[in-house]
Amino acid sequence: LLKRTLSTKAYTFLLGDTTAKCQDILEGMRQRGELPTGIKKTFVEDLLNQKRCICGAELTDGSHAYHLVQAWMEKAGIADIEETAIRLTAQTDELKRQETEFWEITDREQANLTQWRTELSQIETELDNIRNKLISYPDIDIQQLQKRLDSLDSKINELQRETGANQQKLEMLNSDIEKAIKQVAKQQMNEERQALAQRRIQATQEAIERIGEVKNRLEKQFRSSLEKRVQEIFSQISFTPYLPKLSEKYELSLVEKTSLFELPVAASTGENQILCLSFIGGIIDRVREWSQSRLHLGPNSSTFPVVMDSPFGSLDEIYRRQVAKSLPQLANQLIVLVTKTQWRGEVETEMNPRIGKEYILVYHSPKPNCEEDWLERQGERYALVRQSSHEFEYTEIVEIPRRL
Repeated sequence: LLKRTLSTKAYTFLLGDTTAKCQDILEGMRQRGELPTGIKKTFVEDLLNQKRCICGAELTDGSHAYHLVQAWMEKAGIADIEETAIRLTAQTDELKRQETEFWEITDREQANLTQWRTELSQIETELDNIRNKLISYPDIDIQQLQKRLDSLDSKINELQRETGANQQKLEMLNSDIEKAIKQVAKQQMNEERQALAQRRIQATQEAIERIGEVKNRLEKQFRSSLEKRVQEIFSQISFTPYLPKLSEKYELSLVEKTSLFELPVAASTGENQILCLSFIGGIIDRVREWSQSRLHLGPNSSTFPVVMDSPFGSLDEIYRRQVAKSLPQLANQLIVLVTKTQWRGEVETEMNPRIGKEYILVYHSPKPNCEEDWLERQGERYALVRQSSHEFEYTEIVEIPRRL
């Protein structure tokens, strides 16, 4: 009871001075008329509006009685303040009562404790006297029983101390066990994470190996397909029995197949040029085929221009004709840059029907007394080289209109 009283009501003792000050403040406000009991501002306002006092007298504006009642407006308290004051008064009274009750219970319990200590001391004194009497009692059996009782008490106390020490050790062991369990759980979690990471690494390595294998197979397949297409284009242009070969590094070479063996052949300048054109044509053809097979993945990218500068080079008449015939088949859009000499003859004959747009690059030379050059196309003469009108050189692109 004393512990419960101290834990629930001891604070009232600490609030004693504060409670007294609060009560003094409220009482002072009442004495000064700042908290008039029973008179509210709304009540006074109703009397003035009704123009009649509670005694029945008439309250005329400007009269002495009206001013007396109106004066109570300043004395009347606001409802919220008055209610708060009433609530504080009740609470302070309750705190005062609880403080008084706290001291009564504390004093009573202290008195009981004092009385119980006194009685306990008396009982312990009587027990000591009885023990001394039993020890000095002439009966040997009683003396032995008392000694045995003292020995048992000593052992009980020792066992109690040992039990307390064992309990403390047990608590420490339980704490160590809990820590060990947490460490084991943490280690298991780490092992699970490591196993998961190991599985991810293994899956990634397998994916890399498979992707690499797919890449190698695709490269091998593409190289084989490209080599086959290069051989087809080369055989269409060249009249030699040689076959182009493509190494793993995409290096081109010519071989001659005799019986069961393939012997390397030294390619001439013309053959090298045809070999390069065949390689470019093979790549374009493979890319076009690859783009067409993936139209559902995105916009069509198989249509693209191919620009070739002087593709005929130093080829003879037969090769020039074959190249001119094969070039339009390389791409959907083909831009060929040729000189007047390269264009004439069999090249013009083969490519003229396939021309969509035709342009001439007119070079304006600032050199004095420049020798001009001309080209005739579709019955019209077009300048290739002419004198510049100022000291600067430049090239002009002139479109040649097509005649149907």
